[in-house]
Amino acid sequence: MNQAVITSIILFFSFSSLLSGQTGRNQIECWPSEWWIGMQNNRLLLVIQGNNVAQSQAGINQQGITIRNQYSSQNRTHLFLEIEISNNASPGIYPIRLSNRNQAVGVVNFTLNNRVTNFSPATITGADAIYQIVPDRFVNAVPANDNINGYFERSDRRNPAGIHGGDLQGIINSSNYLRQLGVTTIELTPVYETNQLVLSYERFSPTNHYKVDSRLGSINDLTNLVSHYRTRNIKVILTKVLHKAGNQNSLIQNLPAPDWIYQRDNIHSGSDNPIVFADPYASREDIGRQTNRWESFDSPSLNHNNPEVRRYLIQNVLWWIQKTQPDGIKIEKTHLLHPQLLEELSQAITLDFPSLNLIATAETSSVVHNKYWKTGANGEFSFTHITDQPLYRNWMDVFAEYSRPNDMLFNIYKTKARDRAYTDAASQLIFTGDNHDLTRLFTLAEKDLSIFKMYAGFLLTARGIPSFLYGSEVMMEGLAAQGTGFLRGDFPGGWPGDQVSAFNPNTLSNQQREALRYFTTLLNWRKNNPELMTGNTIHFEPRDNIYAYIRESDHKLLLVIINNHISSPKRIEPGRFSTSIGNIGQVTNIATGEVSSGFGNIILNPKSILMLELVKNQ
Repeated sequence: MNQAVITSIILFFSFSSLLSGQTGRNQIECWPSEWWIGMQNNRLLLVIQGNNVAQSQAGINQQGITIRNQYSSQNRTHLFLEIEISNNASPGIYPIRLSNRNQAVGVVNFTLNNRVTNFSPATITGADAIYQIVPDRFVNAVPANDNINGYFERSDRRNPAGIHGGDLQGIINSSNYLRQLGVTTIELTPVYETNQLVLSYERFSPTNHYKVDSRLGSINDLTNLVSHYRTRNIKVILTKVLHKAGNQNSLIQNLPAPDWIYQRDNIHSGSDNPIVFADPYASREDIGRQTNRWESFDSPSLNHNNPEVRRYLIQNVLWWIQKTQPDGIKIEKTHLLHPQLLEELSQAITLDFPSLNLIATAETSSVVHNKYWKTGANGEFSFTHITDQPLYRNWMDVFAEYSRPNDMLFNIYKTKARDRAYTDAASQLIFTGDNHDLTRLFTLAEKDLSIFKMYAGFLLTARGIPSFLYGSEVMMEGLAAQGTGFLRGDFPGGWPGDQVSAFNPNTLSNQQREALRYFTTLLNWRKNNPELMTGNTIHFEPRDNIYAYIRESDHKLLLVIINNHISSPKRIEPGRFSTSIGNIGQVTNIATGEVSSGFGNIILNPKSILMLELVKNQ
């Protein structure tokens, strides 16, 4: 046998061993393997995996943890252990000994920690602005972690779908830039370990729910990131994925029971339907089609009808919250989750983290159905915020040159008029201009600076909490139809040797500098006027391609006027708004800084937006 054949055989068996996750000894894993004393959620279901553990008996000799129940899985590799943690327990390691007929099978070292009690998430309100970050594509501060042994994918910046090397330390290093930009909140896409064969940079298909991907950093890096931004008065939102997992996840490769996932031969094809669970008349067949589908061939859908799966996922979310102490948790694609899971998750989070910002993301164009995904049918969900897809669907083409300008403005007007469905639209709705799945803002604006300013101006002044993807402030491009890898390009200046850098305006084009200045001006104005961004909204019926709205506080007004006509300037007479505006004094053009005493008729250029701060006369 020649050397090449021998090498191939060795590589085959090494690769097979890596895929199976098995070693020569009885490697026992436990999820979760640690918890905190004093949590209301003190009764846990431990999932223990290892050879022959299903037939074992578990025992704990130390006081502080009581085993309430234990039972085996349908295979011989999992044991379910229900434990209760006493509030009088002491911190430390609690060995859980597994034995079978007096023969030792193994030991699980379960850790109890003292709970940090001064963790108080800051409330996210309409005065905030959210900056979304895909960690792999933002800043590469630690090139040494780009390629780590044991991970299938290697770093390749030339591949839009590959690993590019951004990391958590890069996000920490960028805090001064983000603070100067004026954002008050950052949102990270998932950071789970995702050792998949392809698209592992996304981290949307976890292969270990209890670990940060080492190519991004460690759990300590993540906790340091949250703490670092908190000291700078910038909030942090983490994204959790509960509807699927990666097929390289050891729990997926070695299922505790077949019904932990929807089996591939039973799944339904086609796109998901965000209405089904919210539909009071939905058939069982339609509900089945909604749940029994995989988003991709290597990401099985988790079966939320299984109570053990629900407990596993809920405990995992609680673990991340207590471990990293973020200000908010966003549940990805909420409309794909079974309502029973959402109800149980809401209840569990409310018990231990009543002030946490909990964000739902339902991809629906209907205000009625959007409201359902925030509250449930009868208030059983406890989400504090929800993304505003209904407004986005009517906004995404509103300023395009080919659109029917007044009709498109009227669609926005009608959508906002339905805000009475919410109790506080200004601080509960997250209005997304672009994200990791949506066409980039500059591309949406047809790469026209004037139209781009209209989109950005509306995004940052309309009611609700604006949210946009990293790099939109320097005109990063990307069309959704071309693929998500092209939407999630590398942030300019995030890699050594980048010739164009958002951190150094001198390297930007004139248009990029103008876009960055525009975003910085509006974001910092928002930050300095929180009472306006959380105050009342008054809007005026679109007429003659003009749409106007007011944001109101006790001492100031924000007046926004949009001319959506493609070629005609418009004369705006103040008398149209006089009753709502009242007696005003100083007027400031927010974008330019120009100040005047009152205002008369205004000539508004075609395809433009005017944003005025009006000080009320007392």
